Amino acid sequence: MSFIGVICKVKNESYIEQILTKKLKKNTIIVFTKENIENLKNVKFETILILSNNEEVLSKKEIVKNIIKKAKYLLINSDEQINIELLENMDLNVITFGFNSKSTITASSVTDESILLCVQRNVVLINGNQMEPQEISIRKVEEKLPTNIMLGIATLLLLYGTNEFKI
Repeated sequence: MSFIGVICKVKNESYIEQILTKKLKKNTIIVFTKENIENLKNVKFETILILSNNEEVLSKKEIVKNIIKKAKYLLINSDEQINIELLENMDLNVITFGFNSKSTITASSVTDESILLCVQRNVVLINGNQMEPQEISIRKVEEKLPTNIMLGIATLLLLYGTNEFKI
């Protein structure tokens, strides 16, 4: 069992936590909030997922930087304005996702029913296997989340080897 930390906008917190807890049952999902960030500074997260810029959490730069520094993986939304100095001098695996063509994982097609993910380069998964460049279809079940948030959730599920892609 490992800890997965999530940074997202306040309005999406509970829904994202609910989806990830359901899909990644063997892991503990913790959404960072302004109320709990101080208490998480000594927790070692395997993966940090930054879906969107939560200024209240990211303003605690030293705490967030120390938490990220201890993580093995950092998944970051390349479409968001995230303070890059948080990531300086870090030795971890960074996987970017978004509509930016330079992202590791992009959306090559988006319809009302599905998203076609494009894995642009090899990614080393949690289990040590390599995922080669490919396209993967994700079926949208609900419209509660923006597409870029669904991309982040799908990227995390890919990293953890989940084969069910309904979000």
